[in-house]
Amino acid sequence: MSTNLPAPEQALVGAVSGDELLRHTATLAQWVRLSGSEEEARAFDYVAETCRDYGMRVERYAVDALVSWPGPATLEVLGPESRTFPCITHAFALSTPAGGIEGEVVDSEGGASDLRGKIVLSDGLANPGKGMAAEDAGVLAQININDDYVHEMIITPIWGTPTPHTASLLPKLVSISVNAADGAELRRLAAGGDLRARITAEVDTRWRKIPVLTAELGAREDRYVMFSGHIDSWHLGAMDNGTANATMLEVGRLLAERRGELRRGLHLAFWSGHSHARYAGSAWYADQFWADLHQHCVGHVNVDSVGGIGATILSEGNAMAETVGFGGRAIREIAGQELEYKRFGRAGDQSFNGIGLPALFMSLSGQPAKGGAVEEQMARLLGTGGRSRSGGLGWWWHTTEDTMDKIDRDFLVRDATIYALTLWRLCTETIL
Repeated sequence: MSTNLPAPEQALVGAVSGDELLRHTATLAQWVRLSGSEEEARAFDYVAETCRDYGMRVERYAVDALVSWPGPATLEVLGPESRTFPCITHAFALSTPAGGIEGEVVDSEGGASDLRGKIVLSDGLANPGKGMAAEDAGVLAQININDDYVHEMIITPIWGTPTPHTASLLPKLVSISVNAADGAELRRLAAGGDLRARITAEVDTRWRKIPVLTAELGAREDRYVMFSGHIDSWHLGAMDNGTANATMLEVGRLLAERRGELRRGLHLAFWSGHSHARYAGSAWYADQFWADLHQHCVGHVNVDSVGGIGATILSEGNAMAETVGFGGRAIREIAGQELEYKRFGRAGDQSFNGIGLPALFMSLSGQPAKGGAVEEQMARLLGTGGRSRSGGLGWWWHTTEDTMDKIDRDFLVRDATIYALTLWRLCTETIL
C-alpha cells in the first residue's frame, strides 16, 4: 500500500473496518435472497436501517418485473442403461409438462448435425447465446455440462423487463445443467447411440414486485456519484453479493462521517432483479430517473463479488476508456497492480450507457486462471475474449457453496479500500 497518500486519504484508508465488513456480510448471508422474495426484503430492511443510522436519506421503490425462480429438475436416462443424474434448471428456461419430456440424447460436440427435436449435450455454463443457438437449431432440451459444481444461471437475452418489442425473445427452451463427471458419463452413454432420456423441470416465472433502494448523501455541488450493487443472490450469496453490499455500506459510513468535505454527493443504489430478472431493477431506475442521472450524475461505480479467498488478480477489472486511468490509480496504490484497459463487457447492471454515464468497476478481484466453464463465462462477462489471467470469481460462484468460509478478510478489506478511495476521489477532487 502506498505511503504517499495525502493525509485525508491516509485517514480514510486506515478507517476501513474489517469487523464492519464481515458483520454486514454475515448478516446478509443468513438469507436466500431471490428477487422479490420475503428473505430479500429482510436484507433490504437491514440495508435501509443501516443507511439511516449513517444519516443518509433513504428512498425505497416497489418495481414491477418479470422474475424467474428455478425450481426442481430431474434427468432420467431411459435406455440402454436406466439411471438418474442430479441436475438443476435455470431462470427463464421453460418448464416441462408434469410428466416431463422425452427424447434422444446427442452430443453437440461430437459432430451431430441434425439436432432438431433432440436433447443435446453442450459444454459450458447455460447462457443466452447458447440457448438462442439451440432454439434456432430446433433443440428439444439442452443439457449444459459444467465443472465439478453446477452453477445457477439465467438464459434470457432480454435486458430488464420485457417489452412488446422484445417479448418474442423470451426463451422457449428446456435447459438443465449437470456436473463434469456426470456429463462425461452421459457422453459415454450417448456415444453408443440410441440413448433416450426424460427431463422434468419447474421454473416459476411470473410478475413480481421487486425492491430498489437508494441512500443519499448531499454535498456542496448539485451533482453526485452513483455507487451500485445488487442485493439478490443465488443461495446464501456471501461473496455474490454479500461482500459487495457490505463494501457499499462501509463506503457509506466513511463518507457520511466526512460529509462536510464532499464536493459531490454519494448515491448508493441497491438493486433487485439482477440474478432472476436480467438487471430489471437497474434498468427500471435508468428509465425512471434518466433525466436526473443525465443532468446530475458524474459517474457510475459498480461492485460485485469482492473479497473472495484466492482472489489475487486485480488487473482485469472493468473500466471505460475515460475511467481506466482514474480507477487504476487506487488499484496501483493499494494493491500494487496495474489495471489493464479492455472494452467494458455487457453485464453487471450497466444499465446507464445510453444516458452517458462513465462507468467503473464491476468484478474487481478474481482467481488466477485454471481453465474450465466458470473461467470461460467470466471471460465473456469481462470482455477479455478468453484471454485472461483471471479465472473469475471462484468455483463456488452461483452455487450452494457461496458461504462465509469463501471470504478472505484481508482481501475484503483490500477491495473495500480501493472502492473507498475511488469513491472519495470522485466525490472530492476538483476536476475529474
